[in-house]
Amino acid sequence: MVAAAAALAAYDRTADAGDLLYFVHRGEQLLSARWASLYADRELQSGPLQLALAGVARRTDVLAFVVEVGVAALLVFVLGRLGVAARWRLLAGLAAVVAGLTHGAFVEGHPAEAITPLLWVLAATDARRGRTVRAGAILGLSTGLELWGFLGAPVLLLSPRLRDAIRGLGVQSAVLFAQLAPFLASGHFRMFEYRWRVAPGTLLGLVLPAGTHFGWPLRLAQASVACGIGALLARRIRGKHGVWLVPLGVVLARIALDPLAYGWYWLEVEALVLVGAALVVTEPQLRALERRRRTAAAPPRAAAPQPRPWS
Repeated sequence: MVAAAAALAAYDRTADAGDLLYFVHRGEQLLSARWASLYADRELQSGPLQLALAGVARRTDVLAFVVEVGVAALLVFVLGRLGVAARWRLLAGLAAVVAGLTHGAFVEGHPAEAITPLLWVLAATDARRGRTVRAGAILGLSTGLELWGFLGAPVLLLSPRLRDAIRGLGVQSAVLFAQLAPFLASGHFRMFEYRWRVAPGTLLGLVLPAGTHFGWPLRLAQASVACGIGALLARRIRGKHGVWLVPLGVVLARIALDPLAYGWYWLEVEALVLVGAALVVTEPQLRALERRRRTAAAPPRAAAPQPRPWS
C-alpha cells in the first residue's frame, strides 16, 4: 500500500498542485520573522498547522510524497483503531490510491479535504470510548489544517455522557484558540473579513443571484446547519457506524450549502465512504470478534449440580 502510494506520488510530483504552492509560500512566511503579518492577507483561509507543514517541506515535489503516502497511511491507521483486520486495511489503502483519493489530495492542492474527515473519524472513535479530551484535541488539530475542521464537533456526541462531550468541545475550542491567538494578538488578523461570491451551478445559486457576497456571518449559518444535522445523527446512530455516518452527514450538508462548487470538496466524501465500506465489509468478522471478547470477559458459569445416584 505504501509502495503504491509512493509510486503514484513519484509520478505526480511534477504536476501542478493548485493552491499548494501558495500554501508553501505562506508557510515559509509563517516560519520567518514576518510571521505576525501572515493573516493580514484576508484571502488566506488555510489554518496555521497546514501552512507550517507546507513551509517545512518547502517544495511541492516533497509534499507529493508527504501528502499521498500520509493520506493512505492515515486511512489504514484509522481503520486499525476501528478494529478492521490487517488484510482489509491494506485493501482500503490500495483503494484510496486506485480511486484517486491520494492523488486528488495532492494535485487538487487542498490535502485537508482528505485528511480532516479521517481525523474526525479518529476523534469519533475516541469519543465512543469516553476519551473526549483526546477526541477534542484531535478535532482541534483538524482546525489547524482548515478552520472548517471545527465542524467535526458533533462526533463528540457519540460519547456515553453529554458532560464528556462538553468537555471535549472545550478542549477543541482551546486548541483552536491556541493556534490563532498569536496572530489575533498581532493586530493584523483579517481572515474573517474575506467574502466569497455565490457561484452559478450551486444549490445556493438557485435561490441567490450569482455573485452575491457570502461572508463569515453566512459561513457561521452554514456551519450551524451542518453541525445541527451532525448532532441529530450522533444522537440517532449509536453503533460503530456512527463514526463515519455522522461526519458524512456534516460534510454533505456543508457541500450542499457552500457558495462554491470546487471538485476537491468531494475528497471529504470519498475518504468517509472508504471508511464506511471497510466497516461494512468486515462487520460480520467484527461482530464475531466482539462476541468472543465478551465471552472471554464473562465470569465462568457455576457447574450444574450432579444428580444423586439411585440407592
